[in-house]
Amino acid sequence: MPYSVVIAKPTKNCNADCSYCSAPPDGAEKWSLDDFKIIVDRLKGNLTPKVDWIWHGGEPMLMGPEFFRACAEYAHSQGVKFNFAIQTNLLGYNSARWRDVFENVFEGRISTSFDPYKKYRTVKGNADTYDRLFWRAMDDVIADGFRPLVIGVYDEGAADRALNMFDRAQAYGNYGFDIRFNYAYPAGRARKAGMLIQPQTYGQMLLDLYNRWISEVPRFNITPLDQMLSKVAGFRTLLCPWTKSCGGKFLTIDPDGTVFNCSEFSDLGDPAHRFGNILTGAVQVAAQPVEVKFYTGADVVPALASSPASRDIIGRTRNVPPDCKTCRHFQECQGGCARDSVLFERGMGGKFAYCQSWKMVFDRLKESVISGEADRVLYRLGIDPVAARYRLEAVQGAA
Repeated sequence: MPYSVVIAKPTKNCNADCSYCSAPPDGAEKWSLDDFKIIVDRLKGNLTPKVDWIWHGGEPMLMGPEFFRACAEYAHSQGVKFNFAIQTNLLGYNSARWRDVFENVFEGRISTSFDPYKKYRTVKGNADTYDRLFWRAMDDVIADGFRPLVIGVYDEGAADRALNMFDRAQAYGNYGFDIRFNYAYPAGRARKAGMLIQPQTYGQMLLDLYNRWISEVPRFNITPLDQMLSKVAGFRTLLCPWTKSCGGKFLTIDPDGTVFNCSEFSDLGDPAHRFGNILTGAVQVAAQPVEVKFYTGADVVPALASSPASRDIIGRTRNVPPDCKTCRHFQECQGGCARDSVLFERGMGGKFAYCQSWKMVFDRLKESVISGEADRVLYRLGIDPVAARYRLEAVQGAA
């Protein structure tokens, strides 16, 4: 506390039926405007001066454009500064209906999801339909002047198609969209799938992307590589999984008002990591067995922040495996993502499941900064390569 990021899930309903959806419909009612008002009223006084408010889902565009306008108007009337953004599949985008909201409410802060493996993302069970609707919407969104971040989720079978997304972004020329390459994880409809991509596979996929990125230096960025390169150069990043400080600063609110630290813990849905419920005022004070206490008004959010689940997340900054602290990349990695440790049953203080991937990538990034191979990309990211090289050599010399 105070919170700087709120991930809001006003509905888990969706206009697609992807087989690996991490947050499928759960029967909860969608938010009303009154629900939003209650949440904002209870959050006030527990927020940083500017808050990144990310609409998530489900598919948040199903709420309709007027809902987002009304929410923005209410937040403004209360003197609360939200940087509204949206994570959406874009399938429902229509310029006449949505352009004004994308421009004046979200101010271009748009991210979407796609991966070039026509198997999992479907509309009424049909991957070709999803593909056709998505790219038609993307063309319209880009024509309207927006550049969405496109997030892909890659499993063992899709990893060899990652470069296809690079090609697709590059084909847009000056309008090429930024891309994020995530590892698929077992949650939601894929809850029982186990590890969906091996650390070696994911690491090699990122290395292949990096080598092409620094060779061609396109107009778009590639995440996580841009964030990892910034960390190597000594800069902080607020994106997962390198913040180290998400505990006590992030909140995710589900359609029924249930609160978790982040969207990923929400998708996991484990009661052990539930803070409570911001709408009902129920705060979980024990997980086994579940025990709750009820609070009202301004007392709700401080009580949520003091819940055992919240304290566990905050404690992750100190509770990392001992060998992490002696790792050559600890300064950049900070022990990885707590959710992944929990997800693969290693415990809140357990080893990050993709440790090997990060080691592979950080080794290559540092090598390329020292050699000068990364200079053009560093310049493009607004980073002085000479300063980055000096810092890295100083750190390595002190090790």
